[in-house]
Amino acid sequence: MIDAASSTAHCPLCSSGAAALTLPHPSRSMLSDGRVIPRALTKMSCLACGSAFHASSAAEVDIRAIYDDDYTLASAAPKSDAARARAYGDWIRGEFNPPRSILEIGCGSGALLSELLQTWPDAHACGVDPALPKTTQSQRNITLVRGFVEDIPTVAGTFDLIVAVNVIEHTTSPSAFLRSLHDHLAPNGRIVIICPDGHSPNVELLFFDHLYSLTRDGLRICGRGAALAAEKQIPAPNNIGDFQMSVFTAQTDNSHTPPADATDAARLHSDRQSYLDGWRMLDQFLLERSRSTANLLSFGAGQTAALLRAYAPQTWARVASLVLDDPTEAWNLGPPVALYRHAVQTPGRPTLIATTPRVQQAVAKRLERDGLYPVTWNELIPR
Repeated sequence: MIDAASSTAHCPLCSSGAAALTLPHPSRSMLSDGRVIPRALTKMSCLACGSAFHASSAAEVDIRAIYDDDYTLASAAPKSDAARARAYGDWIRGEFNPPRSILEIGCGSGALLSELLQTWPDAHACGVDPALPKTTQSQRNITLVRGFVEDIPTVAGTFDLIVAVNVIEHTTSPSAFLRSLHDHLAPNGRIVIICPDGHSPNVELLFFDHLYSLTRDGLRICGRGAALAAEKQIPAPNNIGDFQMSVFTAQTDNSHTPPADATDAARLHSDRQSYLDGWRMLDQFLLERSRSTANLLSFGAGQTAALLRAYAPQTWARVASLVLDDPTEAWNLGPPVALYRHAVQTPGRPTLIATTPRVQQAVAKRLERDGLYPVTWNELIPR
């Protein structure tokens, strides 16, 4: 999948020098849908634009193979998927006037398009995703297609609003991806790119199929390579988290676009190093904190639990059961799933908190009140 012979010390976006990043595990990493693969996560951080990227180039055909029938992120947790769609829908609707036509690349289950059309019912929408769930059907004014950008129906024409949420970071060439979107953009249309915020390290840096962690500077560079100007770049609302929105137009004169915030690329590299060091040390940290208990509970069974399975495998091997309030939201991570209220029948049991670090202290208080022994790790990895 990644050719070690193609290793480079220069940023593929701006051609500046780059520095290697710490391996969170010496021999394994994780895809964004939770699958663990036997490949180390070898990434680098640009010392100019601040973007992070794989140390070796990726073959397009190999990356595309990831998003086959085994890629189940869109259907893993339906309630969470719907909640994300509502949050992204509110954010996008707040930035744009009603469009006549919408294209979404990487539409997942189609939930976001459905959400947008509740407010813009007169628009026609087309969604394209290589891992479109087989149970998902087109609707009256939403056409859903299984495939990539080149599979957009030719009869669809051009679009006033093109949306790609958490897609560009998966592409082997972000500039080429934006060029392909530009080809489908109507005059005076807008391209909305939402992706993880590369200005501070967070869990997206740990996904093998995130080929880039993009800063605002990096996104602007990619846009210029596609004859697009960044009209607006804004961070996500707090309820969405560590994400950013860039709005591109087909404007070729960049003289009136607002300047990008300066990126302290050296500090960003250092911050990423510290963050990945935390993940590298996490397994031993958790073994000590859990007293090497051989019968752990895991409170949580989603993305964070999947990351623990990938990067703290010795600790995860001791997890006997996953507990949560709604078992229907559990990812398929191996151990059996049980209702949380049943778990509290065994007081004092060590329970690994498999939730995002920012909420671990609140979760720990709940577990303590219910008589469990919470195992937190947000002191080591705070976000």
